Amino acid sequence: MNRSEVYRKEVKIQIEFAKRAYQELLRARDGNDTAGVFYHGHHFLIHAINIGKIIHVKPDSFRSSYVKDLVKNSKADLKWFRSLRNHLEHFDERLDIWIKDHEGSAFFDMNIITNAKGFPKKAFLRALDGDEFRFYGEAYNLAELLLEIEKVERALKVMGNKK
Repeated sequence: MNRSEVYRKEVKIQIEFAKRAYQELLRARDGNDTAGVFYHGHHFLIHAINIGKIIHVKPDSFRSSYVKDLVKNSKADLKWFRSLRNHLEHFDERLDIWIKDHEGSAFFDMNIITNAKGFPKKAFLRALDGDEFRFYGEAYNLAELLLEIEKVERALKVMGNKK
């Protein structure tokens, strides 16, 4: 078993799934399908986060020696999405905080918005504003995340062509 190849194939699968979910997210957004936007958006984020988990590892971990060459020349950075990953993995705790800290102002969850102004940032539990996924006062650009994923994909193709 070529362990590096197993990791490489898994990253490719996660990339394919992330790209499919992103396309479905756009289709849902264009069709004003709010539930579909967040359903596919969450799936996109999960697969993107899985890519980051596989390729961004501690240097002394078991996996590091097998994945270090996979994307070393890609300059892809998925680490900046770790806080969103933590939010989604601990969603129950974030929901508790959001409810506990609510101060009687308007609150929004699973809304497609366009440059909403005048609301406290933490009024949004989850919202999509253009390409930005907003989660409890933080904004994450999904189009930028897709670009980072595509950098990983290109690096894997280059590596695959060298074999």
